[in-house]
Order: sequence, then structure tokens, then C-alpha cells
Amino acid sequence: MASRLNGWPPRRPRAAALIVAGLVALIAIGGLVLARCDGAGGAAPASEQSAVIQPGPFASTLGLQGVVTPGNVVNVTVPFDGRVGRVGFDYGGLVDQGQVLVELDTADLDQRRGEAEAEYLRTSQAVADIASWSSGQEMSQARRAEASAAFDLSDTRRKVGETKALLDRGLVAREEYEGLLQQQHGQEASLAGARQDLAEVGKRGGGSNRRVAEIGLSSARARLAELDMERAGAVVRAPVAGVIVHPPNDKLEAAGQPLHPGLQLTKGQLIGVIARPGGLGVAFQLSEADANRVRAGQKVEVTGPGFGGFGLHGLVVSVAREATPASAGGGSTVSFAASARLDDLTPAEAAVIRIGMSANVVVDLYRNPAALIAPPAAIQGEAPDTFVMVRNRRGGRARHVAVRIGQVAPGGVEILSGLKAGDVVVWSATAPAGSGADD
Repeated sequence: MASRLNGWPPRRPRAAALIVAGLVALIAIGGLVLARCDGAGGAAPASEQSAVIQPGPFASTLGLQGVVTPGNVVNVTVPFDGRVGRVGFDYGGLVDQGQVLVELDTADLDQRRGEAEAEYLRTSQAVADIASWSSGQEMSQARRAEASAAFDLSDTRRKVGETKALLDRGLVAREEYEGLLQQQHGQEASLAGARQDLAEVGKRGGGSNRRVAEIGLSSARARLAELDMERAGAVVRAPVAGVIVHPPNDKLEAAGQPLHPGLQLTKGQLIGVIARPGGLGVAFQLSEADANRVRAGQKVEVTGPGFGGFGLHGLVVSVAREATPASAGGGSTVSFAASARLDDLTPAEAAVIRIGMSANVVVDLYRNPAALIAPPAAIQGEAPDTFVMVRNRRGGRARHVAVRIGQVAPGGVEILSGLKAGDVVVWSATAPAGSGADD
């Protein structure tokens, strides 16, 4: 027993060391197991990440869905009210310059032209009559009436003088003399009336009457010329070569009345639009949030499933100032119509790109070839009070630096002020679940 007690003290330190070593091993194994568990699916603790700010190209784009439309187009309209006599084209087909598109029936137009010609002849005669008014029939009649009244009065006055001389000698009765006096007074009134009539007839040959006749003639001449021009356009020809398509908001198709012989058309009505070769466009809709980001003049890149691998380019030409009718009636989604004109197509592109094809539109909103770009995760706060944490390259504690940001894209944030090239921004990030590497 004594020997056992005497031998125990030397062996105690060795046993303690073994126990401590065993505990350390267990802790290490436990830590390894925990690390493997975290790497297998648990959330890793927050770690610091950093990035060196350097100038580089920055781009902000917007992807949209659209449809290929006629871009550079020429409208084809109806020259006058009439019925279709013959149709010489098919919508969606190619037409040559000068090709007959529609022939209109001119029966109604010919009747209206005849009426206009008759009115022109009447007004022409009226102007001619006024031009020769002083020697015309009415003036001649008025002059003859005035001359006849003057002659009758002169003859009566002579008779009154002779009768008065005979009355003074007692050779005629007073009643005869007084009868001639009454006749003289009546003829004086008749002469005054004839002279007034002559003056009135003379006035009708000038002044406002002449101006009215001239205006009537001018109007009748213009109307006749207009109908002659319409008559000459009874055969509607293609003004340019290209693809002819339905006009926007085609009322005929909407009413189930395609263009056909016998259809009544009205003057100025669109019967089609011709898209010039290579002059295509693309139409798309913008959300309320994007309507003020897209502006005329911005570049677009257009692709599509039916483009045969071609990528087209162009420029935005318009953004509507009013919401489209479909969304303006209180719907939950508000959209604004926009369009872009595509660059001229090559013959190979024109052979496969068709009007009405669906298109993927990428609008180039902003580009800066030498921008300072920071990772989005490094930006803290909310505009305009945004900041980043900057650490000196030699180490040390990161400092708070206010920054002014510009455009934002998924790959980075444009820094307008607050940072310079070479600055190191740091931020805390948590590794996503499942990101640990296997041993």
C-alpha cells in the first residue's frame, strides 16, 4: 500500500496531460464537426469583404418586349368618296412604285363634277354680264325708258305752251289747258322715276354685286378643279416600293369588312401604309416607372426568335405623353407606348425580318466609359444620404465616407463623388448557405 502511494505521485502528471490532450482533441473534433455542419447548410458568420475602386466602363440598360412595325412609312389614302372598283394588292405583300393598288368607281364623282361645271358656267356668265354692264340689256332698257319719259314730257310742255296762248285769246276752253297741265305733272313724275331706275340699274353693275359675282366664280372654278384632280386620282397607285400593310387601327378589319370591290370609302381614309425597304421600327410598352427613363435618341438593340440570329440596332424616336387607352381606364397596370426606328437592314436581314414579329428590345439608358463603380453591397444608407466604409491599404479601422451615387445597375453602382481610384471599400457579408468547400 505504501509502495502504491509512493509510486502514485510520479504517474499523476502524465495522466493529467493525457486528460488535457484528450479534451483538446475532443474540442478540435467538435469544432471540425461544427464547421462541417455549417458548411453543409448552416449560415456562416458574417465576414468582411472588400473591393478596390477603379475606373471602368459602366452601362445601364432596360430589357423590354416589343413587336416589329413599319418604321419609315408612306400613307395611302382615298382621294374622294366612292366605291372600290378593283383591288390590286394583298396586305403584307411587296408592291412596286406605280403599281395599281385600288381603282375607284367614278359614277358619283362624274355626277358631282357635272353639277360643278354647270355652276361654273352660270357664275362665269354673271361675271361677264357685270363686266359689260354699261352696255348690257338692263342698262339699255333703263336708258330707253328714261329717254322716252323725257321725250313725252318735252312734247307735253310744248303743247301746254301752245294751249296757254290760245286760252289767252279765248280760242280754247280752260278745261283743255288744265288737262294738259295735269298730264305734264304726271310725265314729270314718270321721268324722275325713270332716271332713278337707271341709276339703280347702274349700281347693280359694280360695287358689292361685282365682288359677289367674282367670288362665286372663283369658288366654282376651285370646286371644278378639285373634282378634276380627284377624278385623275381614281386609280390609286403605290407612291413608293415596299411592303404594304394594314393601317393602324384598321376600322374596316375591325368591322369585319376587308377591302373588296363595292366597298364604300370616304375621302382621306387610310387604305394601307407602305413600309419602305429597310425602314422598319419596333413598338414596345413602358411601365410607369420606366416612362421617364427612356428618351428619344437613346440606342436600342433588337433581337427576336424569328430573326435568324441577326441583331438589329436603332434609336428611340418617341415616348407617349399619355397612357395607352387600355391602361388609362383605371386599370392596375399603367403603360406608355414607345417606338424606335431601326437602322437600314441588309438584304440578308430584310429577307428574314417581317413586320409583326415579336422582338426583344434592350434600351441603352446610360453609358460612362470611365466611371468609378462600387459593388451594390458596399452602398449603405438611402439616397441622398448614402455612404461606404473605406479602409486604408495599410490596414487600420475603416472610416465612414459619404458618397453621391449616379446610375444603378445589377453589377454595380456609379459613384459620382466621395471616392477616388484606388480606394478600398469594405462591407460585411454573410456567406450563403451551402457555400462551404468540401475537405
